[in-house]
Amino acid sequence: MLKADLHLHSTASDGTMRPEEVVRLSAQKGCTHLALTDHDSISGIEEAQKEAEKAGLVLIPGIEMSCGGDKEIHVLGYGFDRNNEAVKAFCRSKGEERRSRVARMAGQLKENGVSVSLDRVMELARGVPGRAHMARVLVEEGYASSVRNAFDRYLAQGRCGFVPKKLFTVEQAAGLMAQAGGITVLAHPMQLKKSFTVLESLVSAWTAGGLCGMEVYHPSADAGDLPALLGIAHRCGLLVTGGSDFHGAQVKPDIEIAQEFSRWKTMETDLHSLLKRLQLPA
Repeated sequence: MLKADLHLHSTASDGTMRPEEVVRLSAQKGCTHLALTDHDSISGIEEAQKEAEKAGLVLIPGIEMSCGGDKEIHVLGYGFDRNNEAVKAFCRSKGEERRSRVARMAGQLKENGVSVSLDRVMELARGVPGRAHMARVLVEEGYASSVRNAFDRYLAQGRCGFVPKKLFTVEQAAGLMAQAGGITVLAHPMQLKKSFTVLESLVSAWTAGGLCGMEVYHPSADAGDLPALLGIAHRCGLLVTGGSDFHGAQVKPDIEIAQEFSRWKTMETDLHSLLKRLQLPA
């Protein structure tokens, strides 16, 4: 039986385990397929691919792209050519933007009496920094009790350390992936905090702009949300996917690889549809 976790993070972005370690743990959890979807980064795919081949798993090239402006929208890209120059240019640009952004965060925090080590942030980030790395340093230096607490006190929108990202639209993400032979899937739609009516209107517009799927099975979606999400996906003609959004114990201690398996009853059928679309082996 096919089993997959299609939303995993490593030290190539804000996860706490190396790509090869994520693959090994996925194999232990019973995955046959997985996608490493680091934030705006594909630098972990090569290492993950080598480990997947050793473990006999199918690795789907993945990325989680940051879209939107003040309100973030995350889009998962799957099945693209990781050597595509446009994708590599996107990742380089986003890396530069992220480094500039955390420097501004550190400056704003300092202006508000919170002094953090930017060098330590970059050490944790290994080149692709984000709010999660800043949050971990805030915890290390005693300003917050947990990563979640650091976000709530300092890094969430409206807090003193928040810096908005540059606008990158869902349609632009879809175009980039299509150019590289891949597809786009809306990540964790419940985190948009919209009514189902508004969500369907947004998803319908994004589908017209090239969106191909929706991550229905995600920890942010309660059991009661699933019928509505599935309805939206089916009415919009979208692929259905799922994933844990695993980052590691230091970032999301309550999230484990493969934890969506028990809820994703149509996993095998949905995976066959995805793999057929990506022309990948089942």
